Amino acid sequence: MSTGLYSDASEVVREALRQMSERDSAIEWLRKEAAEGFDELDRGEAVELDREGFMNHFRSRRQAA
Repeated sequence: MSTGLYSDASEVVREALRQMSERDSAIEWLRKEAAEGFDELDRGEAVELDREGFMNHFRSRRQAA
């Protein structure tokens, strides 16, 4: 509050809860994606990607979610 970003403690708490909710959603999405990826590997559907290809694929999947 001393920085002026928040006018009172309740705003700080609301922002913290919002950020925790976003983080939890992102973690749940990542777990789902990882499980799906491991299932694809088990079925022999793996596709080799370089780092850039992986990041592009990852970003497009995240945006679609």
